[in-house]
Amino acid sequence: MGEYVTIKDIALRASLSEKTVRKFIKRGEIPCYRPHPRGKMLIRWSDFEVWIESRRVRIEADADAKEMLEILFSSAASPKRERA
Repeated sequence: MGEYVTIKDIALRASLSEKTVRKFIKRGEIPCYRPHPRGKMLIRWSDFEVWIESRRVRIEADADAKEMLEILFSSAASPKRERA
């Protein structure tokens, strides 16, 4: 059985607002459990880790995106300023 945490715990650990965490729960993207009808919503930490990993963008796998980023962040792409 995994570690269960509150929305507040998830928000603090993941640098998200509680409102954002609640939004994802409401959309059904993050599973949550409420052991008592008036109790706190609990999230299994391992479920959250799986969800956050599924949202990670893998630029390395996309050659076009990787090339675009290299161009954007290269010194050749930055504008040259003329000296007066």
